[in-house]
Amino acid sequence: MVSAHQRNARAAERGMLLIEALVAMAIVAMVTISYIGMRTTALIDATRARNWRLAREIAEERMSELQAGAHELPPESGTIVPIDRYEGFSYKIVLGEGAVAELEAELAEEAAEGDSEAEDRALWQQQTRNLRRAQERGLTAREFEDQQNEDINQRLAEQAPSADEFEECAVVVYFPKLDPDYEGQKETLMIKSRVSTLAISGLTPDQAESLRSAREGSSSSAEANPLQGAGTPAGGDGR
Repeated sequence: MVSAHQRNARAAERGMLLIEALVAMAIVAMVTISYIGMRTTALIDATRARNWRLAREIAEERMSELQAGAHELPPESGTIVPIDRYEGFSYKIVLGEGAVAELEAELAEEAAEGDSEAEDRALWQQQTRNLRRAQERGLTAREFEDQQNEDINQRLAEQAPSADEFEECAVVVYFPKLDPDYEGQKETLMIKSRVSTLAISGLTPDQAESLRSAREGSSSSAEANPLQGAGTPAGGDGR
């Protein structure tokens, strides 16, 4: 017959075993959660590194294509182009010194969002750059701003492209931010370079020379016949 003392001893033993089991389960749970957390952090870091690597590769590839003139039509400055093979990725090409400066200021402002001191510093840096560039060209700040606001594509279309004339160009890639402050927030990576107007146009040197000759011939013809195209009826005296 089991005595009361033995029953109490067995009950206490079972209680200790239960406590030990609960402690062991708690330890296993903490280790598992810690391991999952480390795996999640490592996955996030790996995804972030992969996104930045892809953005760099895309930007360099697009800039190489631009420098090589590997396109049938000149790129449209400022147009965002989605990249189908990489979900959430897109890019745009920006042409012209003024447009590139505005893009840099825009990206700096986004990076400094919520930091008024950083925003003021970015604005001051942009104004300083614009003033220096204006002085280099012998222009006032307003004249420089008006010049930079011209449509870069129209300016390139009106002049014969040349391998010796260059425009500042930038490629910016947009891709998902893994820890966004708001829905749809993007990371950005930008590279820039000076590219010849010949490469931007996508024409070959022979095609550019033919275009230049045609425009010079048209200009010479107009100077030799100032009344050409003035609307005077054929055979009339103009009255």
